Amino acid sequence: MAEYATGHDVLQVPAVNALVLGFGPFGEVVDNPSAALALALSGRRVSGVDIIGEAMPVSYGRSVTLAMVRAAQLRPALVLGIGVAMRREVAMVERYGRNRAATRAADVDGVRVGKHGEGPAVLESPLAEELARALGVHLSSDAGTYVCNAWLYRSLRCGLPAAFLHVPAHGIEADRVAEAVARVVKNLEHRAAR
Repeated sequence: MAEYATGHDVLQVPAVNALVLGFGPFGEVVDNPSAALALALSGRRVSGVDIIGEAMPVSYGRSVTLAMVRAAQLRPALVLGIGVAMRREVAMVERYGRNRAATRAADVDGVRVGKHGEGPAVLESPLAEELARALGVHLSSDAGTYVCNAWLYRSLRCGLPAAFLHVPAHGIEADRVAEAVARVVKNLEHRAAR
């Protein structure tokens, strides 16, 4: 809650915020740029939007649990997941989460999955286009078959206001992401006020 003085009274209103979660190390990716980006964004206030950034494990189960727990605590307008796409040269926002996984690829907990439970084959992030525009990047229609895709699919399935950004190994500028996140959250706030 944020407090605002109005002369004699203090009003408590929900803080407008965004939760940014970046994946930590896995396999040969010891210094994951997505976790570094999320942590670099943590504590920033841009255009009245508070950004909370944290690292999350590259775990099919624990990453979504963390997102759900933190979203329940913070009630963010946007939950942004960030992962590294080692073969990409540029950042891209993922449009879809798919109910599929690479059964041969275990997460950091040693878990392998084939599907993410019962549910639709594809879920579309309602915030993907807006985030891509705000960042000035392209949309991707394939989040892969590893934990990034699982996080997006399961977060959307749980009803979180989720979007997902894949960054290349060299990352992306934190200021650019902070401005884009703030723009998306302010647009959401504006639409909700109508």
